[in-house]
Amino acid sequence: MILLPLCYAAPIAYYHYLIHHDCQIEVYGSYRKQTYANRCYIATANGIETLTIPVEKGEGKTLVKDIRIASHTDWQTMHYRAIESAYSSSAFFEYFADEFLPLYSARYKFLVDFNLDLQQKILQCLNYQDINISLSTHYTKDVGEGDIDLLQEFSAKSHFKLLPDIVNKPYYQVFSYKYGFKPNLSILDLLFNTAHEARIYLR
Repeated sequence: MILLPLCYAAPIAYYHYLIHHDCQIEVYGSYRKQTYANRCYIATANGIETLTIPVEKGEGKTLVKDIRIASHTDWQTMHYRAIESAYSSSAFFEYFADEFLPLYSARYKFLVDFNLDLQQKILQCLNYQDINISLSTHYTKDVGEGDIDLLQEFSAKSHFKLLPDIVNKPYYQVFSYKYGFKPNLSILDLLFNTAHEARIYLR
């Protein structure tokens, strides 16, 4: 089993693990800043852009499953417009756009609910509906023998130590002519640029 953190439109490496292993997503750990739990990275005309979901500041340590999305900004509209601006000229954005618009139109109270709904939609678009993913029911302090803990791998400040080789393999990106190939962006980058060929890439 692979232990993974909760992520927002996770990097390509994350989905590589999701589809190749039985995975459990840790939601009983303490929420930490500077992680992919509420941020993702997309390629735009101005370079790499960070999309960050605003969250409410809790008192003391707050479990990931209890993190609430702040409602003081219309982040959904801003994020969807940023994604649309970045990928509207990609080959497959129009093909998938209607799949994601409802998620960015709905109001979510908890970060975990939005992230998991978005993750499920992405897996559906990739035709990976029947994979084994579970949520933790308590905090996993130590993984079992043969299991792999990747919780620290997906920190926005860290460099991946267990990055699978496939994510360094170039694929077409809209703005690669300006900035070159950018590896391991949000899975949305791979999906909108390659559509169902993403399945081949992720293998």
